[in-house]
Amino acid sequence: MTFLQSVTTIVYAQTSAVQESSTAPRRAVKNEYIVKFKKPTGVRTNAFGDFVQAQARSLSDVAVKSVYEESLMMHVKVESEAAKQDLLDNPDIEFVEPNYILTVDPIEVSSQGIVPFSTEEYNQSGTDNLTKVTSAWSIEKPAANGTKTVVAVIDTGLTTDHPVFQESGAIWNNTKEINGQPGVDDDGNGFVDDKYGWNFVSSTGNNYDDSRSGHGTHVAGIVLGIGQDIFANPMRESKIKIMSLKGLNAKGEGDTSTLINAMYYAVKNGAKVINNSWGGGGYSQSLHEVYTFAFNSGVVVTTAAGNSHSNNDAVPAYPSNLDTPSNISVAASDNGDMKAEYSNFGQSSVTLAAPGDVIYSTVNKQSLNCSYIRCFGILSGTSMAAPFVAGVAALVLREAPQLTGNQVKSLIIGSADTLPAWSNLVASSGRVNVYRAITAAKAAVSTAPWKPSYDPDYKGQLSKLGLDEGQQAGGCGLVKAISDVEGGGPTLRAPAPALDVVLVFTLFLMPMILALILRGAQASDKKNYSSLYPVLSKIQTVYGLKST
Repeated sequence: MTFLQSVTTIVYAQTSAVQESSTAPRRAVKNEYIVKFKKPTGVRTNAFGDFVQAQARSLSDVAVKSVYEESLMMHVKVESEAAKQDLLDNPDIEFVEPNYILTVDPIEVSSQGIVPFSTEEYNQSGTDNLTKVTSAWSIEKPAANGTKTVVAVIDTGLTTDHPVFQESGAIWNNTKEINGQPGVDDDGNGFVDDKYGWNFVSSTGNNYDDSRSGHGTHVAGIVLGIGQDIFANPMRESKIKIMSLKGLNAKGEGDTSTLINAMYYAVKNGAKVINNSWGGGGYSQSLHEVYTFAFNSGVVVTTAAGNSHSNNDAVPAYPSNLDTPSNISVAASDNGDMKAEYSNFGQSSVTLAAPGDVIYSTVNKQSLNCSYIRCFGILSGTSMAAPFVAGVAALVLREAPQLTGNQVKSLIIGSADTLPAWSNLVASSGRVNVYRAITAAKAAVSTAPWKPSYDPDYKGQLSKLGLDEGQQAGGCGLVKAISDVEGGGPTLRAPAPALDVVLVFTLFLMPMILALILRGAQASDKKNYSSLYPVLSKIQTVYGLKST
């Protein structure tokens, strides 16, 4: 290949990447940002909170809404353009990131209904034959034995008076607050009267699910249903506890700061599994920080891969694509063990598959105007597949509670059924198998806990952004897109100067290069350039050039 061919091919590839990465701006809360300070020299880790608080007090025209002392971050609202510029110019700040908006995206099949059969009968139709849910019940520890793993469901809330959760005793209780004084932070965790979790949207202890689809309640029912029959009447005692953290509003939307707060709460208040059936947009370093905190704390995080029928290897979906060792990215399988049509996939970025198509589970009576005492409905999506794996992880930890998050992930991957249909779609080439996972957990009761070393790749370090909702990154859009082909919104990363110089220089020379190539290719010599003509034609179209 000649030099000119090489240059032409490179530029064509870059141009294609630019076109493919062109997406709508990411939404963000206007004038709100996540700020991280650089690690202070000589300050002990347990004093980071005091350091961040002191830094916050020094900022003018900036309202501090939340402080995440574990990671030197805080959530702020700027009151003026000058205040925003001060953040960008502050040499002690590592990054300033917009407070992005994330959402759930379930594919709703049926808005309401009641299931006329038990979990066991339902699973006989196909699900249990594949994943062995009910088969695993006979070998699991009974509900009365062992510690009940706490699973944090960060979602639209939970219908706490639903008979399934009431009768099974599955709802997590903060006993110090329940037995404490009203209006007092009895357990000293910074939240007043958080008896059964917390509503991070309204900052109250009322975390009731107000979404139309009952998304959070549906997700919680799936987690619970991996270990018992949620359609039984009466209900049996639960094997796990569900900590409901409302991080999404009635429309299924939440912002980065709210969801970060929920994840920190979950880890610090005893959750060993966190389920995140939400996402959207591109990379967020602030979310990466809290996922890393969860990993360092030994917590498993199950994350929905997304419902865009998209390859997450090529177009990353976050937080699903975060590479923390305890993050399990889950695709949705159907009852035929094939990829659900809508499910995202990724041979390197998505961990494994789990049932997510046409899933019966608990739903809101109020939201769906359900006339039954015990309301159930059907939803489909990776939002349903992720809690399936969260339920498995919780049961694994009941058998072997000493295991860390990355160990649980490895065990679930190792016990999955390897299937040809998934060989090029997920990293494990398989779909979760509950019976095999519990069997492996029983064999791992003496396994010593361990965590691999993990150095987060913060995508080349985010630069200081200062971009508002709907605002595109400044400068030359083409060069910006080449430097940041992941796209996904106004996340501006520090450029690689040498690469950008070469690319800009090449782009400026491109018309001359094309003219020389096209004019020099005589009719008799066209066969020598035949492989180049599709490339040249593409570039001509992009740049608006005409052959002579």
